[in-house]
Amino acid sequence: MGGRRRRLDPDGVVTVGFAVVGADHLHLFTLVGGLVAAGAQPVAHVRSGDLIGGYEGWQPTSQARDLAEVLADDAVDLVVTVGVPADRATVAIAALEAGKAVLSAKPGVTTRADLDRIRTLVADRPGRPWTVLFSERFENRAVARAVDLARSGAVGRIVHVTGTGPHALHGDLRPDWFWDPARSGGILVDLASHQVDQFVAICGDPAAGGHAGVALAGSRVGNVACPDRPAMQDVGSITLVGGGAVGDHRVDLLSPAGLPTWGDVRLTIVGTEGTLEVRANIDVAGEPGAEHLIVIDGEGVRRVDVSGDPLPWAEHLLADLADDGERLFTQDHVLAVCDLTLQAQEQARPWGTP
Repeated sequence: MGGRRRRLDPDGVVTVGFAVVGADHLHLFTLVGGLVAAGAQPVAHVRSGDLIGGYEGWQPTSQARDLAEVLADDAVDLVVTVGVPADRATVAIAALEAGKAVLSAKPGVTTRADLDRIRTLVADRPGRPWTVLFSERFENRAVARAVDLARSGAVGRIVHVTGTGPHALHGDLRPDWFWDPARSGGILVDLASHQVDQFVAICGDPAAGGHAGVALAGSRVGNVACPDRPAMQDVGSITLVGGGAVGDHRVDLLSPAGLPTWGDVRLTIVGTEGTLEVRANIDVAGEPGAEHLIVIDGEGVRRVDVSGDPLPWAEHLLADLADDGERLFTQDHVLAVCDLTLQAQEQARPWGTP
């Protein structure tokens, strides 16, 4: 834990205590649920965010404190932040300055100044003190398996990746910050970070440093269906290149009301020897359930059952905190994904224009 005193339970296992600072998105329950299931201990929380009441009822042993008390508490090794996107980096910076590790929901940052400050703070610390969980990979067995297969060479050299992340608008349920790109980060920073994470994981070269050999080739954003909210963005696209492959990615808030899930998220990976297709949440007009992986190669077409695959992100995170490892992914990977999404948002051209 970055040189911090390691606490052992009666069986000699390292224990990790965490505090929640910011509770404004349902990803709170994914992050905390994973940590608790893996053995981490909820120590404290700051009473901020629309969902903090639900958290307190769910984790009654967590003690309400102010931020200064949380950051001064040696029992808190990890700060979990799921606040308004524009506020997450502020929490992360304060926690890192106090010597804590950080687990953030995506997006971890919404401005380049915040990313630069975090990059400076983690530069001299071992392991991965700042983690942003890209849940569309680490909480979906089909996506996780497809990424692993692609990286292993199962379909040959990767030529093209298509990632789509449609979401339902649910406008009547959205908080005020959702409609303001300055607070949400914009649609590419907020939603497309998942697709960028997947492309960098598949096609990036960690030895290349920086963006792992991945570069932005173009991006667009627009508002096509929310005329009463002119500032918000409901569609966006990113094109990336890396490792000899091209990646085309689209995110939107246009899922039809008749779709029985929040989004028909897909990932298609084309290699020189086959294709991997993921239907993450639903197989429209196909098989029931979620987490569908289809492999097409020289042997034929087959569905791969991933239902028994583990989702070990929290176990890997806690192990990384214990020995300053990078099992989950490297610190450079997180920085590269956040940098590329910020760059795409900053340079995005208007939707539908040449």
